[in-house]
Amino acid sequence: MKWPIQSIRGTVLLGIVAGVLLPALLLLALDQWQSRDALRQQAQRDRSATLTLAATRLTLPAWSLDVSALHAIQGELLRLPAVCVVEVSELQPPGTEGHGVPPLVREQGCQADTVAAWLDTELTYEGQHVGRLRVGFDDSEIERQLAQRRASLATLVAIQVLVGMAVLAAVLSARLLRPIGRLKAQAGQLAAREPLPPQEWSTNDELGQLGQHLNTVHAQIRSLIEELEGKNEQLHRMAMFDHLTGLPNRTLMRELFAREAARARRVGGQLGLMFIDLDHFKQVNDRWGHAAGDELLVHAAARIRSALRESDLVCRVSGDEFMALFDTQRDSQTATLAAQRVVAALAQPLHLPAADEPVRVGASIGYALFPHDGEDFEALCRAADVAMYRSKEQGRGRGTAYHADMDALLRQRMDLERALRTAIEQQQLRLHYQPVVDARTGQVVGGEALVRWQHPERGLLMPDAFIGVAESSGLVRPLGAWVLRAAAAQLARWHAMGLGGLQISINVSALQLREAEFVESVRTEIDRYGLRPGSLTLELTESTLLDDSEGALRAVAALRHSGVMLAVDDFGTGYSSLAALKLVRPDRLKIDRGFVRDLPAAADDAALIEAMFGMARALEIEVIAEGVETAAQRDWLAMRGGHLQQGWLWSKAVPPEDFVAAVEQHRRASR
Repeated sequence: MKWPIQSIRGTVLLGIVAGVLLPALLLLALDQWQSRDALRQQAQRDRSATLTLAATRLTLPAWSLDVSALHAIQGELLRLPAVCVVEVSELQPPGTEGHGVPPLVREQGCQADTVAAWLDTELTYEGQHVGRLRVGFDDSEIERQLAQRRASLATLVAIQVLVGMAVLAAVLSARLLRPIGRLKAQAGQLAAREPLPPQEWSTNDELGQLGQHLNTVHAQIRSLIEELEGKNEQLHRMAMFDHLTGLPNRTLMRELFAREAARARRVGGQLGLMFIDLDHFKQVNDRWGHAAGDELLVHAAARIRSALRESDLVCRVSGDEFMALFDTQRDSQTATLAAQRVVAALAQPLHLPAADEPVRVGASIGYALFPHDGEDFEALCRAADVAMYRSKEQGRGRGTAYHADMDALLRQRMDLERALRTAIEQQQLRLHYQPVVDARTGQVVGGEALVRWQHPERGLLMPDAFIGVAESSGLVRPLGAWVLRAAAAQLARWHAMGLGGLQISINVSALQLREAEFVESVRTEIDRYGLRPGSLTLELTESTLLDDSEGALRAVAALRHSGVMLAVDDFGTGYSSLAALKLVRPDRLKIDRGFVRDLPAAADDAALIEAMFGMARALEIEVIAEGVETAAQRDWLAMRGGHLQQGWLWSKAVPPEDFVAAVEQHRRASR
């Protein structure tokens, strides 16, 4: 049997009722049982005494046969409690001569239907039988007495029960029910978000101790809630803000754009979205470490914010990429001016604690307008991103507005990137070699390996058609590895043909030089083909050497140890840091064709080249002049010590078999 579920209040009240009322009922029943037995015994004693008294008083009248006296005494006896009938019989047998005495003398004091209990005894006088006495007692008297006692006791018990229940209820209410109610209310406040003062409790009983414990639990839960709220806020900031710069991230920018776009649609306004990519950021990380890179990002974020209006929104997308959303006030020129301000702000040198010299990065920016260039956030981001890549292709450090025809250019670029990757994998690349000639003897002393792409549809492509894509996409690494391997193999074949004095140079990009495994890959190719020391030259641009001077110095030292010669290509077009040249100390300088083109008529170019020759002689560095196309240029350079020359006057870049023919031709001419 399943008991019904009761509340604590109902259970306590039921317990009080059961605990007080049941013992009272049991007491009443026990008292009735004991009283009944006692009353019966008492009644038996009283009846025996009454019988004895009656026999004593009736003996003499019975002996003397005084009927009147008998009736008088019987009347007195009937007035005694519980005596109903008094009979005297056997006074004298009926018909005794000389006497008219009835055989039975009877007096009745109760109703005829009253239940009687009879006691009888013999009446004797001096040992002689004179009669028999029977006394009938009212047997219901005991029940009446029990009923009276029961009523009295029930009244007393009821008063006791009511008083006891009231006292117990008051005590339990004060010591149990009300504390439980407070505990219930206190428990309900445990998860309250508002701080509540702790409740006062006495620790003298268990409920007070429990209340104090709930105070402690409440404080702990409140502390936990505050900690969770702090964590939640932190997670929200992590989900919506960049942890490094404190700027909104792309997720929050998308939500803010939706709000601003709705407002712009309502008022017929226009928004500008600017995509900002820091130039040369990776070089800062590689040279001074990621701590410097993080400092640079923080400073760059501050400069972008300062270059824009306070109402404009700036976010960090990822890495070195930022976005800015601003109201153009229906004037496209506003976006152009904003991009120019950001470019100018980021072009200024930065002084970073982790860097030992001012850092210059700059930025390439693309911007698009809502709703003209995109109806939603993703479309506008894509348009601004396309414009940003156009800025990079045009030389970086500038801002470019999006135009619809850029999509076609982007698709062409992506197609070219995929085709170039296929070309590297399927051996569609070729090497042509442009001779380097000693103008004094006319002999070919070496050559520069220049890559060509034998496109299956477009024919032979010059480097200008694909090198830019290779550098921006990272394909310059596998492309450079192929050039190194192919040039080393060709040089080994020429040496085997008896052309042992030839030197071949290949161009190396900054991405290749910064690779940790680049030096080892050069050593591997040298060992694989058994190249002689000094027969392979790596050409590096000034910017490649200067952007990461420490890394470049380590790579140069390792390459020199492997027997590789180093040349600075396009010298004069970069920063031309003499201190850097002193540290790197290359084996050769290659004067850029831009200085040679107008010789000997251009006095400025002539003065600069003479200064380069003087510097090279002082540092004991060989000089090669590129772009020699006329005899006048040849003779002017040769007269000033520029004996090593390269240009179309001598030969254009030709396939390997034609290069061998050119070598033989110049040898015969020199003889």
